[in-house]
Amino acid sequence: MKYTSICGVLAGLALAGCITTQELPLAPNVVRLDTQSKGLLFTGQTVPQTMRAAAQATLNRGYTHFKFEDASLQQGSVVAGTIGSSNTNMSGSYGHGFMNANANTFGSTAVMHAPTAGAAVTVIMFHANEPGAQGAFDAEQVLKQYSS
Repeated sequence: MKYTSICGVLAGLALAGCITTQELPLAPNVVRLDTQSKGLLFTGQTVPQTMRAAAQATLNRGYTHFKFEDASLQQGSVVAGTIGSSNTNMSGSYGHGFMNANANTFGSTAVMHAPTAGAAVTVIMFHANEPGAQGAFDAEQVLKQYSS
C-alpha cells in the first residue's frame, strides 16, 4: 500500500509540469524569448523549445537566419507538495466528575520538489543575403532538427 502511494506521487510529480515560452518583440528583426519549464518530463525540453520558438519567430517575420545574444540558462526547483503521516494515541478516564485524558501525537512530513529550468535569449534575425546570416542558424534546418 505504502509503495503504491509513493509510486503514484512520483508519477504525479513527473507529469505535473509544463513548458511555456513568451515572446517580446523588440524591433522588426529582434525578439526576446523567455522559456520556463517545470517537472521531470519538461525541464529537458527547455533548450529545444527555445530553439523551435526562435526558428518559428524568424520564419514568421520573413527572415531565414538567426543568432542569439544575451542568452542565459537557469535550473532550480519549486515545492510541488508534501506527504504527511501521523500517529495519535489517546487514553483517558472519566469518574466522579473528573476527566483525565492524555494524547500523544507523532508525525512527519516530506516536502516534494519539482525541478525547474529556464532559458532567456535575444534573437536577432537576418535575410539569407545579409552579412549577419554568415554563421547564423538556418531557421528551417533548426525546425527540422528540433521537431518532435
